[in-house]
Amino acid sequence: MKVCKIILGICVVLMTACGSHKTLTDNGLGKGPFASELYVQAIVGRQTPEQNLTAKVKVTIKMGEKSISTNGTLRMKKNDVIQLSLVDPLLGIAEIGRMEFTRLHVLIIDRFNKQYIDVPYDEVSFLKRANIDFFTLQALFWNQIFEPGQTSVDASHFSFTNADAGAPKNKGTVLVTYEDKLLNYIFQTEAPSGTLQRTAISSNRDESAQFAFDYAKFGKFEHASFPREMTMSFVMGQRQASLHFSLSSLHNNSDWNARTPVPSKYKKADPEKIFNSLVR
Repeated sequence: MKVCKIILGICVVLMTACGSHKTLTDNGLGKGPFASELYVQAIVGRQTPEQNLTAKVKVTIKMGEKSISTNGTLRMKKNDVIQLSLVDPLLGIAEIGRMEFTRLHVLIIDRFNKQYIDVPYDEVSFLKRANIDFFTLQALFWNQIFEPGQTSVDASHFSFTNADAGAPKNKGTVLVTYEDKLLNYIFQTEAPSGTLQRTAISSNRDESAQFAFDYAKFGKFEHASFPREMTMSFVMGQRQASLHFSLSSLHNNSDWNARTPVPSKYKKADPEKIFNSLVR
């Protein structure tokens, strides 16, 4: 069965797709809500204030010509953990894989092959080079703008562009941009609400390396809105992969185990070897 290996491979690439930070001056749109703090406050202000989210999820996984769909559960606690559990696509009952992101590590369990990956962020060279941390991943899954390497955003570090040339001032699509020596970050938002529709990350040195997280079908979740459709996709040269998440039955529920024990008989796997076996 390929599904768990596909999941592991995508996670390996995901962890190398984002990077470090640097301050930019604001080239702005002149005076007004797009220019600085006010528009960033609008983006942050529309994000859900809830600290917990659980949902049923249908996941469609594609890697090159390989594709498979299955169901599962997404569980999140802000500033603590993100869990994605997937079940057997044939039987639809038994869990076959789990991804768990915490502040300290990434845990990926492949129950079908009885193996796992346990990766501390600060002990893996490519994670350190890319400046990947839990808060970057959390922002992606919670539909939030972020400043790489930081736990909050400073509006003066971003540039703002009205992407709809024909739209009235302060309306339409606004691109909020952040970049460093290696990477460009573009947060596509809808003005004046500040709804984050897409996060795109691309390499300054390699145009073939691109990563994106798209959001669609927003609906009410407690006191704010949250996307029911999310698509994580990336291109690295000839390699293409994506995860499409379709969420339903969203609840503000904290009554679940935030840490997953690894069975003693499972073997620890090398993430680079798993990814290389997928692309041969």
